[in-house]
Amino acid sequence: MKKRERPSYAFLMEMMWVCAFFLICACIFVLAFAKAEQMSRKAETLNKATLAAGNAMEEIYAAFDGAVSAAGFDDVAGGQTEFAAEVENIRNIYSSETFTLDVTTDMEDGLLTVVVQATDARDGEVLCTLNGARAAAERRSL
Repeated sequence: MKKRERPSYAFLMEMMWVCAFFLICACIFVLAFAKAEQMSRKAETLNKATLAAGNAMEEIYAAFDGAVSAAGFDDVAGGQTEFAAEVENIRNIYSSETFTLDVTTDMEDGLLTVVVQATDARDGEVLCTLNGARAAAERRSL
């Protein structure tokens, strides 16, 4: 009786290894592109948050100058003007759906100290913090 030769499956095995290699490479590339997209969105949010924080700080300074010119520093510091409501309004205007601004103001000895902190709305990470101070118009001339 004649022996039958069994066909070799080496080519099939080699093709399976090649397909597995390409599948792993494709997964790695997809993950790399997804991470790049995530980093791009984060950078865009950071850029917008930093710009909004700077603009909010300038608006707060303008509102402070106006309030001090109209009522004087002591009335503004004592809460007898609408300055605190203006600060809250500015905070709401410059916050967006991707980040929120937290504004802290402190008035002492003729000096307004402002801290504006931008926080990512998705994960709560602090994006940027801007600190600034402004002397009251009455006291700047001294």
